[in-house]
Amino acid sequence: MLACVHFRTVLPLILLLSCTCRSPAQREAAPSAPAPGELWVAPGREGSGDGSQARPLRSLSEALARPGPLTVRLAPGRYRGPFVLPPGTRLEGLGPGVVLEGGAPEVTVLQVGAGVAVSDVVVEGGEVGLSVADGGQVRLARGTFRGQRLGAVRVSAGALDVEGCQFEGSPTAAVGVLIERGPSPRGDTPSDSESAPAGATPETLDANRVAGAGESTGAEAPPGAPPGGDPHLGTQARARIRSSTFTGPYRRAVRVRGANSQVVVEDTRFSGPATAVSVDEARAEVRRSTSEGGTAAAFSVMNGTLVLDEVKVTGHEYAVSAMQARELEVRRFTSVRAVRAGMGLTLSKARLRDIVVRDSGEYGGLQFMGGDVDAERVRIEGAAEYGLMAIRGKLRLRDATIERVRTSDGIAGDGLHLRQLQADVDDVTVRDAQGTCVLVAQDARVSLRAANLRGCGAAGLVVDTLARLRASDVELHGAATALGVLGEGELHVDGLTARDLVEGFVHADCGGATQVRLRNVRTEDTRGLSAACVQREGPSPGPSK
Repeated sequence: MLACVHFRTVLPLILLLSCTCRSPAQREAAPSAPAPGELWVAPGREGSGDGSQARPLRSLSEALARPGPLTVRLAPGRYRGPFVLPPGTRLEGLGPGVVLEGGAPEVTVLQVGAGVAVSDVVVEGGEVGLSVADGGQVRLARGTFRGQRLGAVRVSAGALDVEGCQFEGSPTAAVGVLIERGPSPRGDTPSDSESAPAGATPETLDANRVAGAGESTGAEAPPGAPPGGDPHLGTQARARIRSSTFTGPYRRAVRVRGANSQVVVEDTRFSGPATAVSVDEARAEVRRSTSEGGTAAAFSVMNGTLVLDEVKVTGHEYAVSAMQARELEVRRFTSVRAVRAGMGLTLSKARLRDIVVRDSGEYGGLQFMGGDVDAERVRIEGAAEYGLMAIRGKLRLRDATIERVRTSDGIAGDGLHLRQLQADVDDVTVRDAQGTCVLVAQDARVSLRAANLRGCGAAGLVVDTLARLRASDVELHGAATALGVLGEGELHVDGLTARDLVEGFVHADCGGATQVRLRNVRTEDTRGLSAACVQREGPSPGPSK
């Protein structure tokens, strides 16, 4: 009996000691399986792995063939595509040098489904780098796109969220990010006309189209919202691009087109693309961003909506161009050294606030042709030919300063050049204009109040060719002539002080219906006041005080 008790006591102890005494190598010999839904990949690894961190798979294609949803972590190296990322896939690069290459020039390197996230990878080559067409949300973070033949990213259905990415354009790349609902029958290299009014003249504009500027299409749906929109238009295509850079010779860094397409761009820098953001029958918002080094309009809109807030443009043909924009809203905007003009707007509805244009080119600081423009707190410094030129349509201008307007041929050089439009101008300062400080012509109807005009090379106020100007509270220091009225124009002035005139106070061509009415005028120079079409009311002109 004692023997039996001893055996039952010793046996468990023997089994325990046998397990405890196994070597560390023996205990670690059994491989650990990867966590469910998590796979590791390392290219060029010898032998087959199970997808764990210790024994990664050798190819990304092998990982993507597993049932999902998956989180795939990629070791540095080159992965030859193309690849299709199923819905719910997360693709994460581990450190620098994770390169996904197209493998052929005509392929899309990454085709992604709904709910996909890609981070910390380089997408190289192919016709298109990444395509979003599944109608869901896709996130792209800290990625680099380079060497694509046509474009880096295309969104045709769904929502793309981009943060901290770099887009490097190749000589053949037409677009960095294209947002366009549905398939693109015209391809990524469109042949439709641009919205920049380059070379436009008043004679080329159809006056019957001036009233075509429509109302806003309404607020934008957030990128994270479920796809939807107008059921007649189909699924939306939309994107948000944040804290990213676009470099190289893209024709358009970001292009959004189609009535159900939209983009928001924030804290992004464009350096080198011909156009930073192009909008065609779509909606775009750009905030806290810069563009430089381009050859076309930095921001352009045609038949769509464009909102710019805290944006600076250096160079470019135009900083902003618009053709029949339904809505253009620009706030806290700066243009420096535009080749043609800071803004060129044609047949568009625009609201401008806190605008600065410096050293603009041959088309002046601001150029408006048709449409309806409401502008406040505008400063134009160093413009060629015109400070602000507006032809046709309607203009409301408040709190504007225009300085140093030069002319190459001695014909223009006007601070405010207004023709064939209705304009209401209040609180404007024009200094050092080689031509006329304020010119109103060709049947324009203009109201001008609180104007400070200094250093007008030709004249302070000129009315020509059936135009009508009503001016009040005007102060003029330095001009060849204070007032010029020609071609059956009509000028009414109530409250004017004029000093330092070279050729006389008023020059009036009194043929036809030309008319000049003066009230409360103070001047040391009375030359021209005796003309037949000049009428004076109130105190007689005398020395200014």
